[in-house]
Amino acid sequence: MESYKCVVYDEKNKRKIINLEFESEDDVLKYAKVNNLKLSSVKKKRKLFSTRKKLSSKDLKILCKEIGILLESGSEITGLFQVLEKQANKKLKPVIKQISNGIQAGNSITESFRDTNAFSKFFISMVHTGELSSNLDQVMYTLSDYYDKEAQLKGKVKSASVYPIILCVATILSVLAMLFLVIPKYEEVYSQSTVEMLHMTQIMICSSKFIRNNFILIILIGFILTISIIHLIKNNEDLRRDIYKTLFKVPQLGDYMLMNITNKFSKALYILIKSGVEIVNAIEISAKVVDKKYIYDVILDANNSIKEGNKIGESLNDINLFPTMFITMVSVGEESGKLEEALEMINKFYEGEIDQKTEVTMKYFETGITLVMGLIVGVVVIAMVIPMFNMVSAI
Repeated sequence: MESYKCVVYDEKNKRKIINLEFESEDDVLKYAKVNNLKLSSVKKKRKLFSTRKKLSSKDLKILCKEIGILLESGSEITGLFQVLEKQANKKLKPVIKQISNGIQAGNSITESFRDTNAFSKFFISMVHTGELSSNLDQVMYTLSDYYDKEAQLKGKVKSASVYPIILCVATILSVLAMLFLVIPKYEEVYSQSTVEMLHMTQIMICSSKFIRNNFILIILIGFILTISIIHLIKNNEDLRRDIYKTLFKVPQLGDYMLMNITNKFSKALYILIKSGVEIVNAIEISAKVVDKKYIYDVILDANNSIKEGNKIGESLNDINLFPTMFITMVSVGEESGKLEEALEMINKFYEGEIDQKTEVTMKYFETGITLVMGLIVGVVVIAMVIPMFNMVSAI
C-alpha cells in the first residue's frame, strides 16, 4: 500500500485535503470517482515507516470464517457486521465498524471493504466476485482456508527462525563480552610485560579500546546509518529492484524466495479462477499478492502477452521467473482445459516443498552463524592467548 495526499473538491465544490492509502494511483482515481470527488492533485507521500495496522493472516482467517458462517445461517448483511463488531479484537473492531457504517450508508459490500484501506486488492476482488455471484459465503470460506494456510506457513517460518535468532544474539553478546571483559584483562597483563606482542594482538587491543571509548558514538552512528539506508531503499525503486535481484542469486535463500513467490502466486490464481475471475484479471491481481513491485512488473509483462493472444504457459515461461515444473503444469492444464485442477495440484506440491525448504534454509543459516561465532572466538583466542605462552616461555 502507498499513501497519497490528495486535494479534492466535493459535490458542493468545497476544497478538501485528504490522505488515502491504496496500491496505485489508479485506485485513488477510482475512489474519487465512486465518492463523487473531483481530484485537483495527487501526491504520493514518502514515509519511513508505515503507520497503518496491517491485519494478520490469523485475523483475516477468523474474520472470513465468521462472515461465511453468519451468511450461510441466513443473517442479513446489514446486521451481520454489527454482531461481529461486538466480539472483535481491538485491531479488527474499528475495521468492522467502518465496514458496517459503509453498508448502512448504502454502499456495496465491496466498496465498504475497500474504503477501510485494510484489505489487499486480492481480498477486495474476491469479495467483489462473491457479491456479484451471490456466493459470498462460499468465497469467505475459501478465503478463510487460504489465510489459514498462510498463517500456518508463517508460524512454521517463525518457529524455524527461533534458534538462528538465539545464535545471533549469543554471537553479539559474546563479542561484547570479549570487548568489554576479556580483552581488557589481557591488556592489563600485557601492559606490564616486556614480551613483544603479535600484530594481531595489538590490533585486537587497540580495536577493543577504541570501541569501549566510543561505544555510544558508534551505536548512534550505526543507528543513523541504518535509518538512512532504510530510507534510501524505501524511496529508490531501482535500488530495491537491484537488491531483490541480488538476493535471488544467493544459494538456498534465492531458491526459497522463488518457491515462496510461486506458491503465493499459484494459490491466489487458483482461488480467483475457481471463483470465476477472467484469467487476465486473475493474473494481474495474483501478481499483487506477491507484494514486490519488481515481480509484479515482470508478471505484468506475461499478462500483456496473454492479452495479445499468446498461451498462458508460454507467456509465463518467457519472463524467466517461475520454476520449470510450475510452467509445465500450467501448460498441461491449459492444453487439457483443466487449469484449475493443475493449479490445485501445484499448490499441494509447494505446500510440502516450502516446509522442507524452510527447514533446510534455516539449517544453512544456523551453520553460517555457528561458523562466524567459532571464527570470532578462534581469532580472539589466538590473538590473546599466544602472547601469554610467550610470556611464560620467557620466564
